[in-house]
Amino acid sequence: MKFIIGIPSFNRPKTLELVLTKLARLKEIDTVIIVADATDPILLDRYKEAIKKASNHFNDVIYDIKLGRRGSVNARNRVFELADQHFTDNYVLITYDDDYICPLRDWSSPVRKWLNNDAIGVVGGRVIDLRRRRIDSDFNLNLLPYAADVLTKATGFVFLDTKHGPRYVEYTTPLMAIKMSLIKKGLRYDLEYKGTGYREESDLQEQVCRLGYRIVFEPRFYVYHLNLEEGGNRAIQDKAARFYWKSRNHTYFMLKHRKSTYKLIFSNLIIMAYAFLHGGKALTSAMQGLREALSLKHN
Repeated sequence: MKFIIGIPSFNRPKTLELVLTKLARLKEIDTVIIVADATDPILLDRYKEAIKKASNHFNDVIYDIKLGRRGSVNARNRVFELADQHFTDNYVLITYDDDYICPLRDWSSPVRKWLNNDAIGVVGGRVIDLRRRRIDSDFNLNLLPYAADVLTKATGFVFLDTKHGPRYVEYTTPLMAIKMSLIKKGLRYDLEYKGTGYREESDLQEQVCRLGYRIVFEPRFYVYHLNLEEGGNRAIQDKAARFYWKSRNHTYFMLKHRKSTYKLIFSNLIIMAYAFLHGGKALTSAMQGLREALSLKHN
């Protein structure tokens, strides 16, 4: 079982270089896949420089960089496509972000332990926020073991637990170790999750379960999250836009996976209450996103 890291990046070449330097300390990382977009030719050249330096530290660096912006979901799917093209079933793809910093410790042992079980398809890791994001913070409920799972099942809204474990879960963080066999079976992000996404990881994890695999959360598999406000897809949208896509994509997810009506209502009430705390414009945008999603047709 060999490990590869997949990193999408947008307008953050300097941070990506730091992230790759830290990853190079881990001997179990065989290859890095980088899918990077830049809106400025200077930033694109800096990406090329970062990739050139990284090639001295890893067995292989596979990359696709371009001028422009393909969006978060498209970039992550491109990572999956490159992994599918170059690697066999004995590899594991770790989905990563360009502002994650890995600790200097053994990752492979706890991940290998779980993925050696044929029933496990994904091992989710712990994402430790180094600061609170101003643009759009997340609900992380670390009060009691399993409390987040119970509330998620009861309300339809995702309350992540980024501390307790190990345990089987419905949804986990974006830090995932995924068996390559799932990617070869067609596991991909749904392109309907537009904007900066939201619930696209939940959708991916629903697909994992429908393929007959289980998901486990393992806190010994973790990263430090810089939560950068500059660069990246989040930084190009204001709070109103963020809440529009949050409400729209969440509702699309609930309808697509045929969640119960009361969960659809309850979870959206949580989003609306959260939007209200950020002002009238954010609440109005969230309601607009809800209306658009409800108008979509689902097979």
